[in-house]
Amino acid sequence: MKVSRVLFPDWLWIALMFVMTLGGTVRAADLVDNWSFLEPGVQPKTWNFAPAGFPIFISGLKAGGVVDATSTPVNPFSAGSRALYVEPAPPNGALRIFTRPFPDKTPSQGFYEFTFRLIDDGFGFSSQVFSDAWDPSGTWYHSKTESLFGVSFTPGKPFFCGSPKRTLVTASVKSLATEENYTFRVEWQTSGDTLEFRLLLNGEPLTDANGAVVSFPVPLNQLENGVLGFRLASGSADAAHFTGFLGSIQSGTTAP
Repeated sequence: MKVSRVLFPDWLWIALMFVMTLGGTVRAADLVDNWSFLEPGVQPKTWNFAPAGFPIFISGLKAGGVVDATSTPVNPFSAGSRALYVEPAPPNGALRIFTRPFPDKTPSQGFYEFTFRLIDDGFGFSSQVFSDAWDPSGTWYHSKTESLFGVSFTPGKPFFCGSPKRTLVTASVKSLATEENYTFRVEWQTSGDTLEFRLLLNGEPLTDANGAVVSFPVPLNQLENGVLGFRLASGSADAAHFTGFLGSIQSGTTAP
């Protein structure tokens, strides 16, 4: 299914994203709808919006595209799913994928997760606060942003976070491997005047070198004039972006 840039009506968007949840259940949404808004073998255009209006912006992907069980390369994730295959092509480009899963208001409790597989080189994840009001024309991604924290994913290395770099691992993963499937998850909840983030890989919390679970407290006033979003980034004019796969990208709210 090919989806145009026209978004669903506001009332439907609100219904999709902020349906009430009960007793600790999760309201989740697949932001890329199994990558059905991109056609196999067709490069993403500058602006892309997944079905149901979830805002996704992709730039710098010059080679690769959607893959499935019959393509070359084959989709490495679950049977019946599709993935976005990413590989660099000359001239070097800066691959950037922005998402704004909660256009107008950051939920007090929520999560964001994506599956990935590395083949060569790495990429970075960063939480972003988008300051401009939601604009369905796509200009939201140009707004002034503030990065709350970031994590890098590089084959053969542990996770690195912040500057100076902090080394993060899980009980099972001390360094990232190529040709392995991973699910990275960011969860947050409100505690007083702070938004508390924690990170998980394949369901296990990321810890520091001493085994202490890592969390990132962010004052709520940092989000007063913006809304939480996320960015995946790799490559520059001087360095090719990573080769690998991006599978499901999920986001949602959780109830107390």
